[in-house]
Amino acid sequence: MISHAKIPVLLVPAAATFIGINKIAFATDLSHDDIGVIRSLSTFAAQFNAEILVAHVSEGQGDDDKQRAKIADFINYITTRIDYPHVHFRDIKQMNVDEGLDWLSEHGQIDMLVMVHHRSSLIDVLFNRSRTQKVARHIDIPLLVYPGYLNHVF
Repeated sequence: MISHAKIPVLLVPAAATFIGINKIAFATDLSHDDIGVIRSLSTFAAQFNAEILVAHVSEGQGDDDKQRAKIADFINYITTRIDYPHVHFRDIKQMNVDEGLDWLSEHGQIDMLVMVHHRSSLIDVLFNRSRTQKVARHIDIPLLVYPGYLNHVF
């Protein structure tokens, strides 16, 4: 379903209980293309007066100037284009992205995780699952998945 959806898909684990939506985490790779998702997400979050935590997982131990500059550029880019007061950013340092997303869903005190599903090449499809599909298999909170190729509007 994730790979073929043309609209955002909300996946809710069977054991999940609804306690409200106060904090939504959006996992980003710092792509400026994510602005459409964040804008759409801010419209959704406003209905609940929820906080949006824009989260990026930095792989490895490095904390170089190039990475810090890229993060600063992304933060500036979204803050000048999103008119929602409850948007925050967090850089999560982990050895790999999958571990960082697991940490975020388990310890980030979030009510929902949002990801963009990027279509994979045929080789990736045959040998690997997408990151979004991996997360969907074991997450304990609702996962909202946006298709990666559409204009994102609720």
